[in-house]
Amino acid sequence: MAGDPTGSLIASIPKLNAHNYQDWKFAVQMVMRRAGCYGVATGTEERPTTRDKQERWDLQAENALTIIGLSIEPDQYEYIRDARTGPAAWAALRAVYEKNSRANRIALKREFYTTRHDPNAPIREYTNRVTALANRLKAIGVTLKDEDIVDVLIFNLDPSWASIASSLSALPGDLKLADVIGALVDEEARRAPETAIPGPTEDTALYTRSRRSRAANAPQRVKCYVCGKPGHISHDCPKRQDQAHVADDSDPDPDVNLLAMGTVW
Repeated sequence: MAGDPTGSLIASIPKLNAHNYQDWKFAVQMVMRRAGCYGVATGTEERPTTRDKQERWDLQAENALTIIGLSIEPDQYEYIRDARTGPAAWAALRAVYEKNSRANRIALKREFYTTRHDPNAPIREYTNRVTALANRLKAIGVTLKDEDIVDVLIFNLDPSWASIASSLSALPGDLKLADVIGALVDEEARRAPETAIPGPTEDTALYTRSRRSRAANAPQRVKCYVCGKPGHISHDCPKRQDQAHVADDSDPDPDVNLLAMGTVW
């Protein structure tokens, strides 16, 4: 595969392990399509009878084997170690992970129908888990429609999500899987706690109340040095104002009035 630009894509394939067959299968199919060997690897393109076409087919089968062999974990080597072509390696892995035994089918169905929604985890974890199990069931030949997956997503929601579950259940017609997942993601966003504006600390509140208290009581602590009474200052003193009126009435001379005011101060 020297010089083939698809060679660099192999590194982007999640390496096959015991738990991610469906994800691996999807990614490796994309790379094999790009490399032009998908039909050969999956068995849909049989080996030709003419020599020139056989050489091309054999090259594609070799490329497929390379892609598969470089995209699996070492603990998966045992399944394809004896494979000499891409189609043989592909068939060997399908036999392991897509076997439709009764025990495997029952186990997957049980897990699919009983997967519970954890309200403390992201909703995407729940929807991804359900859809992944659905894909595994489809891979072994179990027929599942979108409405089956939608039903499982809705009736396995946590009771705290009963409102959205009821709303989705009441909608008329068939629901699209993508629309239901989108509605659940929107519901999660709606439930996200709003950023709280921090309130005043206890010390701040006490300080504020103290300032207000001092302001309210301030006039009671003020004492006029003209009359000696509390509650006002000399500028507002009634006695001073009375003296000023007396001065105005007794002597209109401004110099005399000024002298009188100076005496008060």
